[in-house]
Amino acid sequence: MSSLSIGSMARVATIALLALAAGAGCATTANQGDGGTNVAVDSTPTATPPVTGEGGGANPDPTGPPATKTKTQAPPSWPTPEDCVSYNPANLTVSFNQGLYSVADGVKEVLRVTGQSGDNTGEKALALAKRYKKHCFIGRNNNRAEERNSFIFDYWRDASGQKPPIPDTEDDCGEYNRNNLTVEDMGDGHGWRVKDHDHILHLFDNGDDARNGKLVLAKYGQICRIGSDGDTDDPFYISYSL
Repeated sequence: MSSLSIGSMARVATIALLALAAGAGCATTANQGDGGTNVAVDSTPTATPPVTGEGGGANPDPTGPPATKTKTQAPPSWPTPEDCVSYNPANLTVSFNQGLYSVADGVKEVLRVTGQSGDNTGEKALALAKRYKKHCFIGRNNNRAEERNSFIFDYWRDASGQKPPIPDTEDDCGEYNRNNLTVEDMGDGHGWRVKDHDHILHLFDNGDDARNGKLVLAKYGQICRIGSDGDTDDPFYISYSL
């Protein structure tokens, strides 16, 4: 065998040995653990953990929007649906006819209240109406055969920004604790009422009306009345709160 052939064979053997060494290097890692021992590389891909929303459930689509938490609807701040007469407080006038004072916005009547000619009932009614833009009611649709008007509650909404003084509030108004209001079923079809301890503030036809009445009364600390000398069944007996 010639020397050229021996040299060629030597180069082939060297290349083979280098290839074997490279293959062995791919099977081990150059990183060492705490003990200095080489650790084999795990080529299995790491699984991606599921994406969860606020409720803790897995999101089936990790690329989609995050899960949202259901919001609790806030309780209404005023009775719904409302039963109100809207008006322009800058356009109000008062008139008297046959024992009734009427406050109107043009041809739209805002309220009527029982009074005597020359007394200040009309002044009270006009001053009250000017403070607001809506005269609202609870219980106007009740079907009671007796004392129907005792179960109708007036309240006022949307302050106009005007605050004309209402005469005789010290006589017409009574204080109550708005943090101590309770709704009570009087039983036997006699209706419901809202009370501050033993102080009955108003009667209502049913539980829904009473709860709506409490919602309104809880915003104030005084209940006031105009007209009829305390006859709550008078259809022109007006209440308001301060």
